[in-house]
Amino acid sequence: MNAPSHCALCKSRDRDVVQTQSLALLNRDEACKIDFSVCKACGHLQQWPPPVSPELMAHHYKTFATYEIFGDAKRLRSAPPAIHTERFLALVRDMGLAPGRAYEVGCASGEMLHQFKNHGWQVRGCDPSPSAVSQARAIFDIDADLGGEEKAIPRQKDLDLILACHVLEHLYDPPATLARFHAALTPNGYLVVEVPCATAPQSLPPGWFTFEHLHYYQPAILEVLLKNAGFELVEARIDMRTHHYPVITIAARKMPQPPLEIVPFEPTNGVLLAHSYAARDKLLSIAVAKRVARFKEPVFLYGAGIHTAQLLDRTNLAPRIIAIADRDPKKWGQTQAGKPVISPQELFTHPAKAPVIVSSYVSEKPIVDALLKGGIESSRIIPLYADMADLGAEERPNRIAG
Repeated sequence: MNAPSHCALCKSRDRDVVQTQSLALLNRDEACKIDFSVCKACGHLQQWPPPVSPELMAHHYKTFATYEIFGDAKRLRSAPPAIHTERFLALVRDMGLAPGRAYEVGCASGEMLHQFKNHGWQVRGCDPSPSAVSQARAIFDIDADLGGEEKAIPRQKDLDLILACHVLEHLYDPPATLARFHAALTPNGYLVVEVPCATAPQSLPPGWFTFEHLHYYQPAILEVLLKNAGFELVEARIDMRTHHYPVITIAARKMPQPPLEIVPFEPTNGVLLAHSYAARDKLLSIAVAKRVARFKEPVFLYGAGIHTAQLLDRTNLAPRIIAIADRDPKKWGQTQAGKPVISPQELFTHPAKAPVIVSSYVSEKPIVDALLKGGIESSRIIPLYADMADLGAEERPNRIAG
């Protein structure tokens, strides 16, 4: 698959670059440079040109972003639905859909399919992570196809329901994907999708432009994209509070015939949002850099991954890092920006009693709690977002729960 050099939605080549990142990825000597752009013709925000290569992204999913779940299998099977799963179940229930054949694209370890199965649906799914597919079978007894939707969906026919939870933002050619979904559904089949919602720049977290997400959907653009693919919108729900960024969940019904006319995109709001968020994110990154610059001595980082790659891109911290700790065993023994990735236990017992910078926005509080539990003194723990004293009250970003 070739990564496109044009807008993935309208094929225009007219763009504004609003942010550029140069990311030191795990076990990669060469930094990954990404331009985040807004299409001046349609207003869609995306990685462009071109996005992260499909080969690098496939390696990332297979090796590091494996979307596994942790815990006792019996407990996982009896657990209540996750928040995103409950949103999907509620939409399907509110539409009055009778159980039938459901297929989830990007099913990860099968938690959502397990809950739909408990509600009487016949379920199957696909995911590019071998370990997640293995967990779906071992924990939930769910058949999951290993690989992406471009190979899995054409083998499906007469599906009653397709589920795609936080999938469309990862795909290289969303219109082609939606065309495959349309073809695989029964004449009256349904599609339920959820993606991060590009709305209200002040509600978007730092580092929202990120390696894994190729697309950033505004509600109006997502609705037009679905209509042009032959879907009739049934309901859209935006959740601004549950996660660390807004999400939009949409239910759509397959129309028997494709639209006679393609609905045009309107670019104004997208261009404004892209530039507004980029300016806000730059302000926050400057404040973080000021906080990090206070520490002249060697430090540890906690969190090996994309947030750390962004942090190193925006600061001069790299030469002072002793090691990067992470709870994920797959990362232990790897390197990021030439620094070793170690286990939490190695951090807890390390003879150097240096400060520990928490390199995470989403998981900052749980990481701080884990460090305290592991015996790290509170005076050594440096959160980056809990108290942004560097910013005046009028500039301080909203702290989003999650």
